[in-house]
Amino acid sequence: MTLALEKSAANGRNLSDKKREAILHGGKAVFLKSGFGGASMDQIAAAAGVSKMTVYRHFGSKEELFAGVIIELCQRIVAEDLAEIFAREPRQALRAFARKMTDIVFARDTTELHRIVIAESRRFPKLGALFYETGPQACIDALGDYFVRNKDDRRFRVENPRRAAEEFLELLRGYSHLKMLLGIEKAPSARDIDARIDSAVRHVLV
Repeated sequence: MTLALEKSAANGRNLSDKKREAILHGGKAVFLKSGFGGASMDQIAAAAGVSKMTVYRHFGSKEELFAGVIIELCQRIVAEDLAEIFAREPRQALRAFARKMTDIVFARDTTELHRIVIAESRRFPKLGALFYETGPQACIDALGDYFVRNKDDRRFRVENPRRAAEEFLELLRGYSHLKMLLGIEKAPSARDIDARIDSAVRHVLV
């Protein structure tokens, strides 16, 4: 392939990636405003600034697009920077990981998408499974693997890595997350978040 063809192919991929990103952004905005059932591909195409045909070229159905929005959100949680975070001293690493989790879990967009998934999980069970596998499950696995790698470090008090990871994350969410989902309370205060992080870290470190 000539240099000109290579550049043309690269530009085509970049344009396609930008359109996909725009569709995900537009889809997220429409889903958050109208819910899954109320959202239409026409609305999403308009919000993304592309044709409906382009939307279908990237995502074959509304379910597939919603799944893409969920995956994009969850990938922000288990992004590559976790390797850098877990390379730090244990207390610093766990606090940084916890801060990353609480910032995303208690974010308004995350909560709204969570509500939509719960509302639609009976009609579309795969969405619920996808949300759990790419979100909570991926976070549990990442933290559990970190505990396994440090099983001989006496600073940790972890007997069952997976269970410890689940308990750590649950201490961060507590009932505040459920109250947010139910619309009873808004996001916890910064002081409350700090207290949750302290409690979670004490749970797994000596």
